[in-house]
Amino acid sequence: MAKKKEGCCKKFMKFLFSHVGLCVLVALYCVAGGFIFRHLEQNNEQQICYDSRNEYVPMENKTLSQMISVMTENEGNANKDVMTIQLKSILETFRDNSIAIGYGGDSCGDYGKEGGPPYKWSFPGALYFSVTVISTIGYGHIAPKTFWGRLVCIAYAMLGIPLMLLCLANIGEVLADIFRFIYAKICCCGCCRKKDKTKVVQIKPVAQEPNWNSDKSKIITAAPPMGTSEFTKIPPKTPDSVKGSDDGKPVKIIPLDIRSFKTQQELANRSQQVRGEPMIMDDDSDDEDDDLDEKKITVPLTVTMIVIAGYILGGAMLFGLWETWDELQSAYFCFITLSTIGFGDVVPGTDFDNPQQTAQLILGAVYVLFGMAILSMCFSLMQDEIIAKCKWVGQKLGLVDKDED
Repeated sequence: MAKKKEGCCKKFMKFLFSHVGLCVLVALYCVAGGFIFRHLEQNNEQQICYDSRNEYVPMENKTLSQMISVMTENEGNANKDVMTIQLKSILETFRDNSIAIGYGGDSCGDYGKEGGPPYKWSFPGALYFSVTVISTIGYGHIAPKTFWGRLVCIAYAMLGIPLMLLCLANIGEVLADIFRFIYAKICCCGCCRKKDKTKVVQIKPVAQEPNWNSDKSKIITAAPPMGTSEFTKIPPKTPDSVKGSDDGKPVKIIPLDIRSFKTQQELANRSQQVRGEPMIMDDDSDDEDDDLDEKKITVPLTVTMIVIAGYILGGAMLFGLWETWDELQSAYFCFITLSTIGFGDVVPGTDFDNPQQTAQLILGAVYVLFGMAILSMCFSLMQDEIIAKCKWVGQKLGLVDKDED
């Protein structure tokens, strides 16, 4: 029973740290973060609304009293400039205090209800926040305010960021291999096809006829079937040796089937026909070289840059339709997001009156995660290409041996 449990644990850990397992783990980690932060911050959001309203209402009443007092004092004054200056000063103070308080005039008791103000810390918003934390984007458009929210955010980032980087590294390598394979098979137009493994060599005619006068050669008994045999080539000792593979690699030779020849005359006639004809040899030693050639394929920098630009432009069109942004603003957001700069000046999902906000935030999180994997793939391909170019330059300058890997 203990061995069975141990085997199950090993299989589970093996799956957990596989490529698919890492993707599933990151997705579940983000979903769990969405639930956790919503639970910790949603109630506090409503409480902040009550606190800001309680601070705003007395300040608003005080401002109105001051304005009424100024107008009463200057009621009979013909010079209105003094009253205008005083009122302007009062209104500027009110403006600054209103911004500092942050109350938007919402009905705090109707949060989350139909027709009421929506929660910023809804599940889609909290999920998007979780993605920005572990991806190190960090927009800053929403942030935890509670003690436990901030404490959990620290722990969540400390565990999630290494997990995210590990997942991106693994997925980037897999996507790079897939893209390299597609580029080699399709874009290279067959330049990496496997070489023909069949070689044809010529058997030079021998100078001396075989001796068929021996008593033992008068009758040839039936021999067992002779298939294709594999031999290791040795250096030729005579000029009449078979010439074919010059690298000493194993070759396959198709021998003459002598089972059906009964007499010396038939065999002699057959041998005369065979001498001077081409012999077919199969050389399987190029298989490994072909596989290595495919692995050495590097994707040009222009191709990877086109992939990055295409993904950014695709996201720009998508977010442009969702958020009614112009083309430059949408492309700017996609680049700032995927490069993990994350200024936070342009953030999706701020139009709370949009009924499709939930779906847009979730799809936006998927776009960010997949886009970072695409960038990781492109960076891996660019790294291989730059290393190959530097090695080529070093070989041309004589700084690196041509046979050095």
